[in-house]
Amino acid sequence: MKRLFFGRTQSARLQFFRYLFVGGSSAVLHIMIFTILLEAMQMHYLLANFFAFIGGVSWNYGFGILWVFTSKHRRRVECGMVFAISFLGLLWNQLLLYLFVEYAHLQPLLANIIAIWIVLFWNFGMRKKFVFC
Repeated sequence: MKRLFFGRTQSARLQFFRYLFVGGSSAVLHIMIFTILLEAMQMHYLLANFFAFIGGVSWNYGFGILWVFTSKHRRRVECGMVFAISFLGLLWNQLLLYLFVEYAHLQPLLANIIAIWIVLFWNFGMRKKFVFC
């Protein structure tokens, strides 16, 4: 049980479990920012999602390097790689959100929650494969 929560690990299963926790907390932050911008500030759902995604990814990266992954690159290279992967994740997220809202006629909040879950697997897989091998 101790290994589950403490210390570095190279186990992909354990890293994915931890990433779910980190991703979950960043998803909560993402949804909070999204809801505030969408409801309280009446921002368009795609613009609100952009800012919420940036907030969630920033939290995810910071917490992820502390608890989930071990860095294999210089910090500048690592940040660039994470930024590129996150940017592609943002494009996926925006596309899915748009399709779910405009064509599936889902409410923006529900559509965003579904998109976040789908993009979570993209982000983990790409970071694990290319950044934190």
